[in-house]
Amino acid sequence: MSIEKAVEIFIFEDSFFFTTKVSLKRVEGDRLVLSTTDLLKKFAVLGKKAHLKYSTFALPVKIVGKSDTELIVTIPSLNPEKPVGDRRSARVPPSHVHPVKLFISVDGEEKEYEVDDISEGGFSVVVSDPYEVDKFLNKDVKVHIDFPVEVEEVKGSARLVNVLETEDGKIKLGFELFIDDADMVKVRFYVYSRIREILRQR
Repeated sequence: MSIEKAVEIFIFEDSFFFTTKVSLKRVEGDRLVLSTTDLLKKFAVLGKKAHLKYSTFALPVKIVGKSDTELIVTIPSLNPEKPVGDRRSARVPPSHVHPVKLFISVDGEEKEYEVDDISEGGFSVVVSDPYEVDKFLNKDVKVHIDFPVEVEEVKGSARLVNVLETEDGKIKLGFELFIDDADMVKVRFYVYSRIREILRQR
């Protein structure tokens, strides 16, 4: 069974940019096979870079093939020294099968929170009590994150940078994450593995 998901493609030129929505037809290793349009065929140049947006992440991709019906791009290979795209653009929800455990410590009191999404630059959690926002305002908090399977624990600090109130009364808190380089590589590996997993989901 082939994968049929809507993705957005962005192609940046010197004086303008082109964007369109197409289908992700299948995944072949590091290659993504997309449907195409007449305009996409016009602006997609072999060997040039583009950006692909799907779900909660955006990735730089390289155009490596095209035909009348398909466009083929490659996703970036994981390099521990470099981010997976922009540090903030590749946000992924944790797996429900292998959840991420996040603990935030404020004034010596530690509490576990459910991770809504995580990136190399930070994470979001959802709370229901508006007064819980107050304890995070204008202060650095200690965090430690337990990633599932092969990834080890990550420790550092975080700072609240945005608050989003949803229509159902829940509150999404976005934190910027401050960790050392070694732990950043662990987060990078997790984000990259989730991107590949999400792209392959049927």
